Amino acid sequence: MRIAGYLLVPLALLTLAACDDKAASAPVATATVTAAPPASTAPPATATAAARPNAPPMPPRPVPLGSSGPIQPTAPAEQQMMAIAYTLAMLMPRGNDPLTVDKAYLGETLKKIEGAIAGLDKGKTPPSPVRADKGDRKIAVEIGKGCTDRVPALLMQRAGTTLKAALDAGVLVIACHDSRWECHQSTRDASDVLCHAAPRR
Repeated sequence: MRIAGYLLVPLALLTLAACDDKAASAPVATATVTAAPPASTAPPATATAAARPNAPPMPPRPVPLGSSGPIQPTAPAEQQMMAIAYTLAMLMPRGNDPLTVDKAYLGETLKKIEGAIAGLDKGKTPPSPVRADKGDRKIAVEIGKGCTDRVPALLMQRAGTTLKAALDAGVLVIACHDSRWECHQSTRDASDVLCHAAPRR
C-alpha cells in the first residue's frame, strides 16, 4: 500500500505538468489563428484589371512623337504599313480609358462639329460630313480641302469642347479627311497627331 502511494504521487505530478503544457501552448495557437489576415482585406485590383480589356502596347510610330508627317504616298511600304498599324492602335482602349462611349456627349458633339466646319474647309464640304466610326471611338470629319494636323483640334475647339472631354466620354480619335490626306488626332495626347495619304474614293 505504501509503495502504491509513492507511485500515485509522481503520476499526479505528471498529469499536472501535462495540463500546464496544454495551457501554455494555447495562447500560441490562438496567436497563430489571429495572425492570419481576414479574407476581406484582399485588394480588389484583380477584379478591376480583369474587367478592362488588355490592349497590346502601341506599335512604333512611323515618325517621332511631335511630328505628324504626313506619310507621303511615295514613302516606303514599311513606313506606310507602320502608319496604318499606329492609327488603328490609337482606337484601342487602354490604361484608364473609359470602357464605354458616352452616347449623349457623342451625339451633341457631332452636331456641333458639323456647324464648326464652315471657315475651316477650303473646298466644297461633302454632304453629311461628320460621323462616328470604329465603334464610336472615332469622330471622322470629311472636308473638301485643307485637312492638316491642326484641323481636328480646331474643330473640337470651335465645337466648344476639348480633347480631354472627348477622352472622358470614351472618344479616342478625332480625324479629318479631304481628297488627299487623313489626319488622326489622339484625345489622350495633344502632341500625338499622324497624317497619311488617303485619296478619297
